[in-house]
Amino acid sequence: MGTELQVRLTGLSAPGPLLDLVQSQPDLESWWKACPSPELLLWLAARLCTTDQQRRVVLSCLAELNRRAQHGARRIDPRTGQAVAAAEAWARGSASDEGRLDQLLAAERGALAAAAAADVQATEINARARALFRCAPRARAASFSNSRALGALADWREADRARRLALAAAAAARAAAEAARAEARGSAEAGSDGDSAVLAANQPDGWAASVGESAGYAASALAPGRPAKPGDRTARHAARLVRRRLPCPQLD
Repeated sequence: MGTELQVRLTGLSAPGPLLDLVQSQPDLESWWKACPSPELLLWLAARLCTTDQQRRVVLSCLAELNRRAQHGARRIDPRTGQAVAAAEAWARGSASDEGRLDQLLAAERGALAAAAAADVQATEINARARALFRCAPRARAASFSNSRALGALADWREADRARRLALAAAAAARAAAEAARAEARGSAEAGSDGDSAVLAANQPDGWAASVGESAGYAASALAPGRPAKPGDRTARHAARLVRRRLPCPQLD
C-alpha cells in the first residue's frame, strides 16, 4: 500500500521528505497522524484543496501557525504582522472584494522588505558577535567581553528569527493572493470549465508551494533562540495544531 501511495503522491509532485515518511505508513490517514512536520501537513492539505472554502480553512490554520511563531519574539517588523493580518482577512472572508488582490500583493512586498532589512541587521550583528568572541579572553568565561559577545549572539538570533517570521508572513500573503486569484477564476469560469480554476490553483509551484514555504519558515522560527529542526518538540507541537484544525485530506 505504501508503494501505491508513494506513486500517487509522486504524481502530485510531493516533496521528497513527504515521500520518505510515507514509506513506513500503510495509508495516508496513518501518515497524517504520525507526520511530525507542519510544513508537509499544510503542503498536502493545500495541494488537495478543491474549493475556495477549503483554501480559506488552510489559510486560517497557516495564519494561526504564523501567529504562534511570532509569540515572544522581541523583533517583529510591523510589516510582518500586516502581511499575516491580510492573509487572515482573506481566510475569514472579510477582505473587501475591491482591490483585495492588490492589498495582498502589497502586504507580501512589505514583508519581503522587512525580511531583507532583518537580514542586513542579522549580518551586521553576526559580524560584531564574531569580533567580540575573537577579542574575549577564553580563560575568563564570565568576563565583560564574553558577556558582550553572548549578548550580541542573542541579538543575532532574534534578528534572524525576525527574518524568518517576515518570510513566513510574505509567503502567507502570497498564498492568500493565489487563493484570491483562484476564487476570481472560479467565478469567471462558472458555467463553463469550472475544474480548470481548481487545477490552476493547485499547481505544485503555486498555491501549495506558498503555503508550504510559509509553514516551513514559521516552524523554523518557533523555537526561541535557535531555529527549530524538523521533528523537534516545537515542530511536533505545531504539527498537532495543524491536525486539530484540519482533517486528513482525501486523495480521491
